[in-house]
Amino acid sequence: MALHTVEIRPDRGSENTPEASSQIFSSLASIKTSFLNRLLGREEPIVFEILSYEQKTHFFAHFPQDLSAYIESQIAAQYPKASIVASADPLLSRIEGKQLSFGELKFSSTHYYPLKTWRDFADSDPMSAVLGGMAKLNEGEVLLVQVIVLPAGNWRNAGVRAISNGVTGPDGIKKAHPKAALIEKKLAQNGFRVGVRLLAASRDDKKSKQLVSSLAGSFGALTLGESNSLVFSRPLFYQQKGFLQSMLYRTAQFIQGNQYFTVDELATVFHLPSLNLSEIKNVTWGGSLMGEPPDTLPTGIADSAEERAKINFFAKTEFKNQIINFGIKKIDRRRHVYIVGKSGTGKSTLIANMAINDMTNGEGLAVVDPHGDLSEIILDYVPSYRINDVVYLDAAGASKRPFRMNLFEVKNPEQGELVASGIVSIFQKLYGYSWGPRLEYILRNSILTLVGRPDSTLVDVPRLLTDRRFRQKIVSTMDDFVLKNFWENEFEKMNDKLQTEAISPILNKVGQFVSSQTIREIIGYPQSTIDMEEAMNSGKIVILNLSQGRLGEDNAALLGAMIITKIQLAAMNRAAIAEEARRDFYLYVDEFQNFATNSFVKILSEARKYRLDLTVANQYIGQVPEEVQHAIFGNVGTLMSFLVGAQDAQILTREFGQVYKEEDLVSLDNFQIITKLAIEGKTSRPFFAYTFPLPENKNDNREQVIQSSQGKYTKSAGEGAHYTPVPGPSILQPQQPRQQQPQRQPIQHRPTQVQAQQHQQNVIPAEAGTHTNMDSRSRSGMTQSGGQHAPQNMGQGLVPGGPTGDGQHRKRRRRRRHGRGGQQNFQQQSGQNVPNSVQQFQPAEQPQTPVQQPQQPLKPDEGTIYNG
Repeated sequence: MALHTVEIRPDRGSENTPEASSQIFSSLASIKTSFLNRLLGREEPIVFEILSYEQKTHFFAHFPQDLSAYIESQIAAQYPKASIVASADPLLSRIEGKQLSFGELKFSSTHYYPLKTWRDFADSDPMSAVLGGMAKLNEGEVLLVQVIVLPAGNWRNAGVRAISNGVTGPDGIKKAHPKAALIEKKLAQNGFRVGVRLLAASRDDKKSKQLVSSLAGSFGALTLGESNSLVFSRPLFYQQKGFLQSMLYRTAQFIQGNQYFTVDELATVFHLPSLNLSEIKNVTWGGSLMGEPPDTLPTGIADSAEERAKINFFAKTEFKNQIINFGIKKIDRRRHVYIVGKSGTGKSTLIANMAINDMTNGEGLAVVDPHGDLSEIILDYVPSYRINDVVYLDAAGASKRPFRMNLFEVKNPEQGELVASGIVSIFQKLYGYSWGPRLEYILRNSILTLVGRPDSTLVDVPRLLTDRRFRQKIVSTMDDFVLKNFWENEFEKMNDKLQTEAISPILNKVGQFVSSQTIREIIGYPQSTIDMEEAMNSGKIVILNLSQGRLGEDNAALLGAMIITKIQLAAMNRAAIAEEARRDFYLYVDEFQNFATNSFVKILSEARKYRLDLTVANQYIGQVPEEVQHAIFGNVGTLMSFLVGAQDAQILTREFGQVYKEEDLVSLDNFQIITKLAIEGKTSRPFFAYTFPLPENKNDNREQVIQSSQGKYTKSAGEGAHYTPVPGPSILQPQQPRQQQPQRQPIQHRPTQVQAQQHQQNVIPAEAGTHTNMDSRSRSGMTQSGGQHAPQNMGQGLVPGGPTGDGQHRKRRRRRRHGRGGQQNFQQQSGQNVPNSVQQFQPAEQPQTPVQQPQQPLKPDEGTIYNG
């Protein structure tokens, strides 16, 4: 059976003495091994190691899993400021490919004669020689001190007999044993059967032998006169392989049957350094923080299985003199959880553990992962009985098997404003440096116009702005007076230049998003393949993989924020369900800053009553907008802090009520947290804890999970495509569909060549009293012809009788006669209101009889006619 491994990192400023280790070993004396296990060689040892690799010295403990809580609590009780962190096996990977030299330390005399112990060192620490030698290792070298501890049985009998038998002198007279006092001193303490093994590894065999011999010499300080000492012994040639295997896998084989150490002798060989050894280099220091957990800590010890299932266990702490697991209750998760800490400190592992716990307990959850690693981890732990509940949405894989998510598909039309706010907020977050009120105004109205309309998607936003006919079709069916007025009396009245300036920033931003084929495969279809409301109410496991490395940072942020908005909408649709009937749904958002828009304020404040329970994590508080910060600290019930920077420490110290100092928060180790926990609706005082590592046992269901999810929630790329090509940012003029050309009609007036030459540089409006809007230089160049003013230099292609003017004149005039741009039709449609690009102008003298002028081609803006 594999042993459980923890790394113990001592507190550099601790004043603990080796007596703390003596107390730990004394507490282990009560652990017994049955006679049958000893007979069959099934003894499971407790192992303590000092291991130096990569020029750093570490302290480890290995013990049976069923003893982990007891042993860890004993270590924590004696070294309250030491950090105890679960660890993988540290040895095998460090010695691979190196030359090894190894052996063991044996008593030089009978086992009941004592060694010199820490109590005999008045002003020094016997560990200093060992740690000092380890501190001098070169790169690639490894040194190990391994202490194997086993129950001793009746180890005192031989010593008692030695004292009672005494010794016989040269004269044949029996006398008292001369070392009886020393023997009695050793027999007075608890004892263990112990093996002390040493190993050295380097690239050179000779160097390895030198290192292990030097390390063995460091224990010479334990020699007690004529009593006993430790001598180094290498295994015989035929024993070497078995001995090494026993060391690497920490078994009890090859341990001398009569080598017994007292608790003081053991503590002398292995104890944690403290303040008096703080100057020794390369020791891996750590430390934990004091803090009493609340008496109501949810440990689940006295609870039924049903009640334990309502607790999400995620960490352990010292509670009532024991290291014990604890978690957060379902009712308290409704007040949300906020996790903050630097990269690599354990945030994603904590989220993964909580999500795995929820899956095991049959809960519904969604995980939004902007990196992809968290999603991959969770897939490895899906239980077999929940494979069919998983909705795995791999956004980066949309080029082959995309899921479909129409952001404009709402069940309640009143939620259109919420959709618009969510989309506008994330665009504003990403492009705040070039944001403006006009951009937001037009974008918001565009989204509100399309939300809830059949077959509308985000892809239609650029089309709405650039395709006049499409826009008129949409506006003509609208019931919203305000939006209709915006399009007809504001947007349509803009001149070309102003429209171009207004929609260009929107096309640049929205177009960048919807121009991606991968993204269009997800958002460009009217029918979604997943119903978020149904997923929440039925307890599905939604895993959203937004790998930024494959998808792009901006695309991942936009898509993630929009899907979070869909989850929010689904939660709000629960208003029709009685509150007690609403099923809790847990939303985990890693790297929360990517989606932290102002719309999250509403989620944090209102999601609780809809049973949408948030757990969000990010690296530092400054990543989040200030308004969202206020919402977090004002609404979140549980706060967890991993290692943070000095600036965050200032804020969190206040949040923790000054219980912990700033230097405490900036010196935490990985997987260590300070938390104030929501318990029964109240927030506890902050306390210190260790979060769990990932479970060792994985499920082999990854491929089944992916295949099952793809079969139900994805389509083939391009399947059911209906969207039109997305206009790019450069397409700034309104687009008109081609129409069938009408038959030729006779021209009422055709200018002569002379008239054409006179008017080659002069084009005047169709109606007397109008002129185009120009700057002062254009106005100064206007000439009077027939009582009308005409702008100069409008281009030869627009002049009747020119190279192309006459043909264009015929086409435009025919279109006007057939109702496209004719003056009468334009006046009827617009009510005599001409666009902003045309202003009223009164000439100095109005002729009695208007001069009939030939007609000119239409300006690209429909409904405005120019005559020449």
